[in-house]
Amino acid sequence: MSEKLFCPEFIYDICIGLTVKDFLVKQLSLDMVSKNYADAISNYYKNVEEVEIASPSEEILRFISERKNPMFEAHELAMNYVFWKFKYDGRSERKIKGIFKNSLKGDKERQYNSNKSVKNFKAYSFSLRSGHFEKAPAGWDIAKEEDLQELGEIVKKEPSIDDFI
Repeated sequence: MSEKLFCPEFIYDICIGLTVKDFLVKQLSLDMVSKNYADAISNYYKNVEEVEIASPSEEILRFISERKNPMFEAHELAMNYVFWKFKYDGRSERKIKGIFKNSLKGDKERQYNSNKSVKNFKAYSFSLRSGHFEKAPAGWDIAKEEDLQELGEIVKKEPSIDDFI
């Protein structure tokens, strides 16, 4: 069996965005949601600890709660961020699978970190507010996207009560 690679940064950021959204719309604790995504990532990539998801998610939730005159509801902002991270690599369109590269493959070295993810979310929030990025279409859900492979399994994993006993 081959050695697992590190989770790609955009998948880590997507999971943080989904953790924020799920915490806001589902009746689950942040720890439960964080553990769910950490376990899901760890099935396909090198181990990601629950705190690596929970800590930036909590910081983002704090940031969202301190906004003045928000243009979007908190869960909408999180979903728009997930859309942007999935569809775009910076300002250019993200190519999940190309001729020579598969973005879902993983990285040999760890590229993601929680501080960078929080900064990315804040920067996206301000850019979206000023109209620099497009928002997710109404009703968009990453789980309904095609050809997600590992990412599909990660985003579709629902927390089980057995995971928390």
